[in-house]
Amino acid sequence: MTLDWRQGLPTIHGPSVTLREPRMADAAALFARLTTPPVARFVSTPPSSPEGFERFISWVQHERQVGRHACFAIFPDGTNEASGLVQVREIEAGFGTAEWGFALAESNWGTGLFMKCAPLALDFAFRQMRVHRLEARASVSNGRGNGVLHKLGAVPEGILRQSFVNHVLRSDQILWSIIADDWLASHSDPMYQVDHQVVQIPETALAVARAEAVPWRAGLPSIQGRGVTLRELIPQDADTLAFLFSDAEVGRYIPPPPATANDFSRFIQWAQEQRESGTVLCFGVVPEGSETAVGILQLHELEVPFRTAEWGFVIGRPYWGTGLFEHSAQQFLQFVFETVGVRRLEARAMANNARANAALRRLGASKEGHLRRSFLLGGEYHDDVLWAMLDSDWRALGNPAGERESSA
Repeated sequence: MTLDWRQGLPTIHGPSVTLREPRMADAAALFARLTTPPVARFVSTPPSSPEGFERFISWVQHERQVGRHACFAIFPDGTNEASGLVQVREIEAGFGTAEWGFALAESNWGTGLFMKCAPLALDFAFRQMRVHRLEARASVSNGRGNGVLHKLGAVPEGILRQSFVNHVLRSDQILWSIIADDWLASHSDPMYQVDHQVVQIPETALAVARAEAVPWRAGLPSIQGRGVTLRELIPQDADTLAFLFSDAEVGRYIPPPPATANDFSRFIQWAQEQRESGTVLCFGVVPEGSETAVGILQLHELEVPFRTAEWGFVIGRPYWGTGLFEHSAQQFLQFVFETVGVRRLEARAMANNARANAALRRLGASKEGHLRRSFLLGGEYHDDVLWAMLDSDWRALGNPAGERESSA
């Protein structure tokens, strides 16, 4: 049975455990169980009050409704109080790649509860959410977390430098992945039973607060560099970008771009809406002497508020080998680290995309992982290379962008 999980997560049952979407009434129990020092040590800093957990619950319900996030609370048999959470969030549009995370009350450690509930969440992600590749990150010092990921059949793919920071710990993480085909081949039947699904409207709660207001949420600056200007995309860019990105060579290593100028106009509007929401920044690359953009540099928030982010880039083929990408990338990186305040910047490039991988290496990024079957293109999954640059790496390069002029 296939469910539209966006309309409401079902309650699912397994041996000695039940998973369901958290409700406002669960906030006090979650606060009591997930803010103790042993639990909080290896998770992103949890809300500091029951009211904070109410805001979190309101947020995950909204994110489920718009199709970006699923969050289950964990209930051992015999209790009606939540003992933990399991979450799945979208990384690649359409859940081709997703990331999952979990937190469990210390009183349940060593009881086998997690190894009973985790397979239910994984099975749901692969069967109902249609996730192809599910990633997890665990601190290198989190022996318990890495141990359960190994037991579940996840494969370690890289060490991510200083990718975890909370109020008590800053550490490297291990990147783990499970591929749907591998999971389903060894789990031929669903691992859970589903209660009748009820459409769920997000419960009213206090507004979810984002980071403090920043100027670029109202509009990206225009950044002048050597032979290039970076600025927000505008409707007049649509024709040029549609023409340049229709080149088969450009499309060899990127998701299918908007197919027409009208489609690009819709993408430009979407980019502006995402910038206003504070989650995505998208600059057009305008070479000296041109009025329209010939490429795009994009930044996606991975960890609120932009502590960790991912970037991507596309430049029209007539400008390959001209230095335009290097000059624009330096200006972009300076803005990312010095203005946005990104601490860790990641990029994914197809393993056989020699040009992109070489460009990332020249910019000072470090190769941190080889990601199996992580990118769908032309009906076939390809491996990616994961690259990262830390703010400390950027500073060690001596601010190579040099002088920069910008205007709002």
